[in-house]
Amino acid sequence: MFCLLLQAGSAWAADEEASAPAEETEAIEAPAEPTADSAYTQARSIELGTTRSHLSAGNPSWSGVYVAGVWQSNAGNVFDWIAEQDSRFGEHGVALNGGWNHDFNPDWFGRLELGRSSSGTFWPGTHYGAALNRKWLAERNLVTTFGLAYNDNRQGYSDRILTLGLVYYFAAPWVIEGGVHRTISNPGGVASMQGYGAVTYGRNAWRLVTLAINAGGEGYMPIGNNQPRQLFDSQLYQLSWREWVGKHWGLHAGVELYHSPYYQRSGLTTAVFWDLP
Repeated sequence: MFCLLLQAGSAWAADEEASAPAEETEAIEAPAEPTADSAYTQARSIELGTTRSHLSAGNPSWSGVYVAGVWQSNAGNVFDWIAEQDSRFGEHGVALNGGWNHDFNPDWFGRLELGRSSSGTFWPGTHYGAALNRKWLAERNLVTTFGLAYNDNRQGYSDRILTLGLVYYFAAPWVIEGGVHRTISNPGGVASMQGYGAVTYGRNAWRLVTLAINAGGEGYMPIGNNQPRQLFDSQLYQLSWREWVGKHWGLHAGVELYHSPYYQRSGLTTAVFWDLP
């Protein structure tokens, strides 16, 4: 879900391209019919994918399928969602998560999140989230995030999460971001903190490559129907590559490596996506 928040926040804060030459041309002679690409100016897409992970310490492999989408209804509102069915630790579950990004004015935008799952102790039964974002500097290419989230887990514990984040958009096709998650898990008032960072290269409709790292403490870890592990350190490394093969469609591949005192995990994601008019 945090990945969803980052993705929507990055897309929402993207630089606006200079439009003066296009406006001058339009003033001379407006086209009688819209061009073939005029219907694709808003952020609208759908993605179908599969996931597969291998775990150490005798744990069964993970597998899953998902469908995700983004829909921009107008200049001030973007919605995103993901529905996934996974098998992990010998359990099966279906989850649906959605988010809404709303632009209050040129400097401020916010986000709301809601998630539910049908079964599977490896997922929260319910997820709530909200974030407030501020654009800074003359070109509004520095974005700060203050977020709060709540997870109600099926193994009898809950998480309250505070997120502080920072994203900077360079003039060249580079984006860097970083921040921290501060989590209080109950019962027990278990406090943990994780830091995250990511670097993205590319641009929309061409190529997007992202390297992300998340490391620090975890308050609880669900491991199937077993008793959850409590208060330990872990690291997660992710590499994502989105390549537009055609004008309005492409392929997405991702790999990730997770390390904890209890098991190691290596995962692969493969997907195809389409831009929608």
